[in-house]
Amino acid sequence: MMTPPIPTPIALLGGGKLAEAIIRGLLRSGQVRPSDLRVTVRRPERGEELRSRHGVHVLTDNAQAVRGAAMVLLSVRQAQMAELMEVIAPALEEGQVVVSLSADVRLEQLEAALPSRVAVLRAMPNTPVGVGEGVTPLTEGTRGTEAARRAAEALFTATGRPLWGSEAELTVCTGVSGTGPAYVFRFVEALARAARAHGMAASEAEALARGTLIGAAKLLAEPGATTAKLIAEVATPGGITEAGLVALETHGLSLAVGEAVSVAIQRTKERADASARHASAVATASK
Repeated sequence: MMTPPIPTPIALLGGGKLAEAIIRGLLRSGQVRPSDLRVTVRRPERGEELRSRHGVHVLTDNAQAVRGAAMVLLSVRQAQMAELMEVIAPALEEGQVVVSLSADVRLEQLEAALPSRVAVLRAMPNTPVGVGEGVTPLTEGTRGTEAARRAAEALFTATGRPLWGSEAELTVCTGVSGTGPAYVFRFVEALARAARAHGMAASEAEALARGTLIGAAKLLAEPGATTAKLIAEVATPGGITEAGLVALETHGLSLAVGEAVSVAIQRTKERADASARHASAVATASK
């Protein structure tokens, strides 16, 4: 089944690193033109960077940016989210799709702050969306529509692969796909550091470690590939690779990765709880 076209214009409220990765991915896909994208920034110099690199429309007025937009992506920090939603709520129109990229603000809070005339979803993209390889978990609120689902599906298919699930699953995804790229990059650093420790020049060590990751990732992307099968192809019984794998587990690789994911998930829950408590306190004080 063909993916439907991406509804445009798209307003990205917040021009940080993740927003720029989405911009790169959308433009790279060829399905969106720079003129289809509106990006809001707080700092003029950041706006000039985005304009010069990507040719997108840059604004500082969030309410103006959402008017007439088919999709609105909320890409600001938790501390700025409540104020942002208050500003854009009166400007949102019937049929628009609002997608929050925040790991800290739950659907209940989003729907309470935004008008019932718009569909609200949450997405948790990661930086590989910039090269068209992002796995983006998605979940929808109580006002979800088929049109909203198709719109989100189209956008995140253009930047990689969408993955639908519950809001609870989205929290787990934050600890795996949201933070996972950083863990992979840290592993590559460790490989390069080990090579340097054994006498390899820094530039060669880095190239070797990077190339190893890229090659392994391409093998994993092959149809029918599994980690178990790929490991077996490299690690012969009693061989060199098997000895290295034993050393990794002896020194706690699985335990360390598991702990990193658990800490990230717990931190996400704590931040979301704090955000919900703050929103509740504000609502009570305003009555």
